[in-house]
Amino acid sequence: MKREDAYYFKILLMSGFSDGYDQWLNGYLETEDPLSDIVLELSFCGSDLDKTISCLHNYCMKQSFDENAVCDRLRLFLKEAYHSKRLSKAETISCMYRFANSHGDPGDFDNRLWDDMFYMDYYHSLAKDGIIPWDRFDFAFSSYLDDGITIDSGVIWNLKKQTKKSFFSKIISLFNKK
Repeated sequence: MKREDAYYFKILLMSGFSDGYDQWLNGYLETEDPLSDIVLELSFCGSDLDKTISCLHNYCMKQSFDENAVCDRLRLFLKEAYHSKRLSKAETISCMYRFANSHGDPGDFDNRLWDDMFYMDYYHSLAKDGIIPWDRFDFAFSSYLDDGITIDSGVIWNLKKQTKKSFFSKIISLFNKK
């Protein structure tokens, strides 16, 4: 079992989403022989959400894992939910905030990885209050949600021009770095 998967489902479950969890666990229950300790522990949790989350948390904390992959997978989950209209923009932003808080105290973040999810709620509040224009917020929201582009506070505060890198320009920039 990959720790990235376990952490992804831990955060989803902590935020009230069980999308795919049972199928994911059942896949291990059907294919592992003998069952690993973590799969066995999760199967004993049954429908007790607190025990399941605790079990997933303990499993993930035993070794490091790729947080970038987890954060991006959560972003893609929200992207699909938003574009399929399962979640509104406000609900998507609220989920981003919950996902970031489920990861830990925002002041303790070692990197900016979870910052975009955490601060999207703040920028949304600023747009609702008329402090920043909606078009700048919407640009930051769609850039992050659709393409994983980090929030540029210079764009939000109108210090820089809004530009969304095209796929082609991203490839060119990779070649120019060599």
